[in-house]
Amino acid sequence: MAEIVTRDNFVEAETAHYIREQLDKAPVNTYFHNRVPVNVDNQVIIRSNVDLIYSYAVVDVTEEASFSLAPSQEYQVAQVIDENHYVVAVVYPGQTRTVRNDELSAGNHVYALGRTATTGGLDHALQLQDARGITAATSNSYSGREFDDESRKAVGAELETHAAEADFSKAFGTPASTDPYQHLLGARLGWGGLPPEHAQYYQGLATSTGAEVWTFELPPLDYEHNGYFSVIKYDEMGWLDVERPGLSDNELARNPDGTISIWFGDERVAGEANVIRATEGQKFYYGIRLYRPLDAQETVEYIATLRSAGLTPSRK
Repeated sequence: MAEIVTRDNFVEAETAHYIREQLDKAPVNTYFHNRVPVNVDNQVIIRSNVDLIYSYAVVDVTEEASFSLAPSQEYQVAQVIDENHYVVAVVYPGQTRTVRNDELSAGNHVYALGRTATTGGLDHALQLQDARGITAATSNSYSGREFDDESRKAVGAELETHAAEADFSKAFGTPASTDPYQHLLGARLGWGGLPPEHAQYYQGLATSTGAEVWTFELPPLDYEHNGYFSVIKYDEMGWLDVERPGLSDNELARNPDGTISIWFGDERVAGEANVIRATEGQKFYYGIRLYRPLDAQETVEYIATLRSAGLTPSRK
């Protein structure tokens, strides 16, 4: 009989949901690659990015499994997540990492979430996807707990109402590095997020007037080692809702003083650089992803400045 989902077991239920969805696409120990960037029609994970292509696998680590990436100048990562949504390992270009069963907080399977930036062109990104490696000592089927889907959705919808309380720097990582409440929120608001030393996230909630602008300083990232950032907009449930919802750092126009301005709105901002469409009266999330921080605490402080500033209504 399926377990009713509450806040107490939501993290495990949400993770089991993603594991089973992936196993409908590919067997254990096998990657499924999205060959085109995520868009409104093909999104499968809440709050996905749009200038990356994703790879997904459920891997048996009853004994051990190794994850490898080819060397590249472009941003790549393989993130290994256990059944409690804790991050066990993060693998970068040119690296191989072996994960053993005693590293997991529960279960015998992990979810490998791969991101490959398309900044070097889609064809090259596809080659990098194909070079991703998984070598597992065993290939046992997944037999996780069964959860009631309607109650899982209901708890998830309730957690969405607490999005303003989220601190993603405490949501993703290990049992020792995360806060239980933030870990819970993270499982709903950004399942599959990276720990703060690897990436950080900021999101704000706004109601569109049809013309808002968001201006910020260049983020402090390790640009020499694949670091980059992207800005994105979601609907009030965290899903992509417009044809061009995100902009990455290599395509963003800079202001004369080096800052960056993002415009959210309708035809009133159509002549500006860096525009993401929003409809007057629409409630939406806007956010930024910061990959490969130079220093985790410095990036936390940078995000605090974003939080205090927010969007500015335009006079257009």
